[in-house]
Amino acid sequence: MTEINVKKEYQRKISIKKRATLKDKNSDAFNTLQDNLKDLKNFKNYKIIASFISFKSEISTQYLNEFLLNNGKTLCLPIIKNNFETLNFVEYNLKTKLVSGKFGIMQPSDISKEFLPEVILTPCLAFDENGFRLGYGGGYYDKTFSYLKKIKHKFISIAVAFDGQKIDKLVHDKYDQKIDYILTEKKLYKV
Repeated sequence: MTEINVKKEYQRKISIKKRATLKDKNSDAFNTLQDNLKDLKNFKNYKIIASFISFKSEISTQYLNEFLLNNGKTLCLPIIKNNFETLNFVEYNLKTKLVSGKFGIMQPSDISKEFLPEVILTPCLAFDENGFRLGYGGGYYDKTFSYLKKIKHKFISIAVAFDGQKIDKLVHDKYDQKIDYILTEKKLYKV
């Protein structure tokens, strides 16, 4: 394990504990996410948006996802296909049957309708204002962002987090992809 990986693991352990505390203290933080997302330039013009179903102590995306659907967006959730290192995004609505996917994360059971999103909302353990996010260590979002850039698909990446998950500087390496925005209960940060 490299020195950077050791430092990332340390940041992950601290960030997991911190986020759990933030969730307990800010149980209604999710209420303002949709209002803050409206601050995204040209929000009305985006049609296909990828989000996620909150997992463990992540800030709840339930109302945010409902808001996107109620505003006529095609909403997608990430799935991890067997032996793939990148995410695929499949259609989701409130009637979609969900099943437990890799790592126990809920995903649509019907994975036949895939889309390339214009906006990708991502979970994170921590973020900094330089545009780096700390994920769970699988690299799925980083590899997906890298792939989408390689095929020249234009998209906006937005980490969704509690404002208190912000740290001064995240440990990162050449594989970590910068994100464009951070959406919190307090504001939408532009990187």
